[in-house]
Amino acid sequence: MNTSPLHTSRKASRVQRIFFLAVAILLFTALFSPVVAARDVRVALPELRPSVFTNDQGEPAGLFVEIIQDIARREGWNIIWVKGSLQESWTRLATGEIDLLMGVAETPERQALYDFNHEPVLSAWSQIYTRPGSGINTILDLEGKRIAMLRGDVNGIEFRDYAKKFDINATYLEKDTLDEAFAATAAGEADAIVGFSLAGEQSVNKYGLADTSVMFNPSSLLFAVPKGTNQDILLATDRYLAEGKADPSSVYSSTMQKWFGMKGTSGIIPAYILWGIAIIAGLAGLFVIMSVILRREVRKKTAELSRQNVELQAEVAKRKRTEAELSQKNEDLQAAYEELATIEEELRFHYQELGKSEQALRQARKKLNVLNTLTFQDIQSGVFALNGYMDLAKRAGSGEALAGYLGKAEATLLTVRNSLRFAKKYQDMGMSQPRWHDVNYTLIYAISHLDFSRISRTVALDGLEIYADPLLENVFLTVMENMVVHTAGATKVSVTYRNNTDKSITVLIEDDGPGIPAADKEKIFGRGYQKNDDTSLFLAREILSITDITITETGEPGAGSRFEIRVPEGKYRFGEP
Repeated sequence: MNTSPLHTSRKASRVQRIFFLAVAILLFTALFSPVVAARDVRVALPELRPSVFTNDQGEPAGLFVEIIQDIARREGWNIIWVKGSLQESWTRLATGEIDLLMGVAETPERQALYDFNHEPVLSAWSQIYTRPGSGINTILDLEGKRIAMLRGDVNGIEFRDYAKKFDINATYLEKDTLDEAFAATAAGEADAIVGFSLAGEQSVNKYGLADTSVMFNPSSLLFAVPKGTNQDILLATDRYLAEGKADPSSVYSSTMQKWFGMKGTSGIIPAYILWGIAIIAGLAGLFVIMSVILRREVRKKTAELSRQNVELQAEVAKRKRTEAELSQKNEDLQAAYEELATIEEELRFHYQELGKSEQALRQARKKLNVLNTLTFQDIQSGVFALNGYMDLAKRAGSGEALAGYLGKAEATLLTVRNSLRFAKKYQDMGMSQPRWHDVNYTLIYAISHLDFSRISRTVALDGLEIYADPLLENVFLTVMENMVVHTAGATKVSVTYRNNTDKSITVLIEDDGPGIPAADKEKIFGRGYQKNDDTSLFLAREILSITDITITETGEPGAGSRFEIRVPEGKYRFGEP
């Protein structure tokens, strides 16, 4: 084995050269490696719960906050939060005081001042919220109302345009935060608030409000940057969102689920090592120059592709907006057509009702004229008889003959008085337009004038309503009085109905009294049958006949009376029982 001093010296010299070469490579790497500093990204922090807000500990929170923080960790950004209202944040973004605004919607007006990413974080729609029992259910109910909204929010902008389409005039109250707008509505300062459905779901229970059926403006929530700047931020967000949506286990997916269910030795460096370092440095410099040139070309091509992509996305967005506008106009036209059809149906119904009323009034006036003629004849006959009796009384002098004539005169005066009372009570028959009557309520009002303490009653009408003269109550009063007063011995009365084969309906009023003799069944409806009473079945029949309703008595003598009121088709209906 060779252990001479020369051999040992050569071996030490080789080790020293290897050591210095390694040190030189490490030094070159340290000198020429790029120093990557974390990028500062100024992000707006308005109060847009649950997208972006400040929690009770004063820290940024919300769906978009967690997403941008995860993007910043991946991209090596340093987030600088800038608090302010939404309106202030838009102004700062336009002037470049901040780099990014989150959780906002894109509009044609905003496109002129800002750039937006293309991959939406999520979608939402605008909705009206109000206090329970406010009566606000449709867009038309907002006429003259006070609407609270967030200053600078797209929901308020879109609602103004939406209201103009329906000629809705409202007062708008702009607030700096959504909490202020919801609180103003809950306190009665505003009648309703317009906001994204995401905010409404979080706030309705907190402020005791309720949602309405007024929904519009489906929107995608995006990221916004100043016009023409920070395109790398938008590209990073689009890349992150696309990857996150494709991966159910991603931070994006979990965030959506949450918010919605890191000894040296001295010596002389040989000359060949210095030459080696120089050559390596030259090669490294050439590599750096080529990298810079290549990076510049890549950036140029990327910018061109980004510009083309932005133009393509803008065209797609424009076509989508045009399609949405056409769809909305089609829906508006359909709604207008349905509204016109409803109005036409209402007009047809009112025309039919008017026709029935006109026919009933004509018939009522005819009957009233006949009644007036008959009443006038009664009074004329009574006056004629009274004059005769008075003349006879004058000739009789005194005694029984005089008393007899005076008694007959008194009876004649009573007949005239009853005729006048009769005419006065029914002087309004047919003078007012017929209307719909709830038979059950009309029956209750009628028997309230009678003593029914000893008679039980059963009523089963299922909400039956009939179209008759306003004096219908007098009809039921007459029928019930004839049962109670004139058919002594009745202990119960039932009021029911039956359907007939000719599509008419019959109201049945029955008692368990002695009934009406067969010979009198039609006489009871004759004029003058009950001369000393204020009510008359004759007039009851006349009142009903105004709207083609008939009344007859069909009971079995000795087994109780039964009045049948037949109502033709179109003159009855069923409401709430």
